[in-house]
Amino acid sequence: MYFLKWSNRLLAFSLEIMMLIIAVYAPIKLIVTPWIKYAVAAGLLVFIIVLWGIWAAPSSASRLKLPYLVIFKFLIYLLPTFLLYKMGMKNYAGILYALVVINEIVALLFHEYN
Repeated sequence: MYFLKWSNRLLAFSLEIMMLIIAVYAPIKLIVTPWIKYAVAAGLLVFIIVLWGIWAAPSSASRLKLPYLVIFKFLIYLLPTFLLYKMGMKNYAGILYALVVINEIVALLFHEYN
């Protein structure tokens, strides 16, 4: 059980890092105009970091409570899933969101949000 709990925490951290990488990479690949693609990439990165810092960070004073935290995570992970889909990486989009669902189910089973 201990191994599964820590593996799930590692998966959660990996998903968060992947979300940030996809938020920067996708606009650079999808948008043609040079200055716009970098502005959108930076804007998405800041947007995700600010929202996550306010509502999902463990040390945040205004962290959402259950079930709103899980709903927020499902919604914010739709962004990188959609971006992967728009880049033509439909299989990766499905895998990413399946991992998010698995991660949240295991986190709920181990009472990670208490």
